[in-house]
Order: sequence, then structure tokens, then C-alpha cells
Amino acid sequence: MFFTQFPINMTRRESRAMLASPYRMHAAIAGSFPFSQTSGDGRVLWRVDRMPDGGSRLYIVSPGKPSLVGLDEQIGWPDCEPQWGTRGYDPFLGRISNGQTYSFRLVANPSLNRSTRGGKSDLLNSEGEPKRNRIGHLTILEQTAWLVGAQAYKGADKEVPSIFAPERGSRAQRNGFEVLSDDEGCPSLIVSNSNRISFTKGVQGDKVTFTRAQYDGVLRVTDADALRHALVCGIGHAKGFGCGLLTLVPLDR
Repeated sequence: MFFTQFPINMTRRESRAMLASPYRMHAAIAGSFPFSQTSGDGRVLWRVDRMPDGGSRLYIVSPGKPSLVGLDEQIGWPDCEPQWGTRGYDPFLGRISNGQTYSFRLVANPSLNRSTRGGKSDLLNSEGEPKRNRIGHLTILEQTAWLVGAQAYKGADKEVPSIFAPERGSRAQRNGFEVLSDDEGCPSLIVSNSNRISFTKGVQGDKVTFTRAQYDGVLRVTDADALRHALVCGIGHAKGFGCGLLTLVPLDR
């Protein structure tokens, strides 16, 4: 596996256009690999982070090493020395063990299937069975619960919905970590940049709409293998459109 950081030149018109369309960014990143980069050991994941200085940085996790010359010509500084960097990800993955703590960032698509909420779909699949419509969580509380489950409702003075019931286990637990809590038992987690993304695939393609949110907090590793899988395969849906990439910064030095 490889981890790439690519600074985006925000003064270029193409950069702004690509950032406005996850479909165009997905296509540009896919074109940076000579063959399919999806396997049982991982897949191509990407995310764009806004930086404190107003710039933007693209992060890519991939099974193979990308060639970003073409992407640099579109949204980088092609007349300068390469500004991006790619390094092997496996050494970092191999150092992860139970009990370690990390600060983390995850940009995800907090959603659920309509049938999970109890509603029925009017659409049918190819076998004539009801399709499961994906519904995005819109409130910060629900988006928090999407990751940490019932813990999100600690101190909220609201009943925990059945879809976040403790016996179901939280998404964080299923992916090998727990989000640390404050002294009152509330998750030490910031959910920000929550918005609804909408774009069209190609010139006359289908319209795609989904909810996106950014999660920042501190986690403790509870299942190192499950966390490694989450780091290379992503969390949640809309992975092709900039969601699902979890990144860690060690706190145990």
C-alpha cells in the first residue's frame, strides 16, 4: 500500500472546477494508475482537506504507486519540481497495535438504507425486489451516532433510536477502534463541514446526491487487524467520491 500527499494549486481554474465535482476528481485520480487498483488488500481512497492557510491538499491511499504527472498538469504546479510525495504505507500499518491512541480524521458519507429505518422502497431491482434507498443523516447528532452509536446520545436528553441501539455495535467498534470520551462520557469528537453534495456524472449522466461530513477526534485501537482493514479499504459508502478515508496521527511517541 502507498500513501500520497498532493498539494492543490488553488489559483487554477481547473482546480476549482475539479473540487466542485467529485466525479471529475475521481476520474482524474483513476487515470493516475495504469491498471485497476482495487483488490482484497485495499482499494484507491482519496480525500481533499482544506488547510489552515486556505489551500487544499489531496490525500490518496492506494495498492499501487500512482503517476501524478497528468494530475499535476491539471491542478498542480507543472512548471516546478514535483510538489507531491508518495511513500510506502505498510510500515506504518504494521506498527499499529491494540491500546495505542491516535488523533484521527475521517471524511465520510453518514447514511443508512431506507429499509433499516423501517420505510419501504417503491423502486425494484433487476430481480423484482425492493431496492434499498440510501438516506443521508442530516443532523450533527445523527452523524455522530453513525460513527460512535449510542454514545453520541450521552447527555443529549433524547431517546436513542433503535438503529443506534448498543446491541448493534457502533461503526467505530466494527472497524477496530473506540472514540475516547470526556469526563462526562461524551465522545471527544468534532463533526464539521457537513454538507449535501450533488453533481452529474459526465455531461448527461445520472445525478448523484449524498451527505458528507468530517470527523476529528482521538481514538484507541481495540482491534488492530480491523483498523488496518479500515485504513486501506475505507469506511462507509461513496468511497469513489472522496469519502471513507481515515487518517491517523500517533499520540503514543
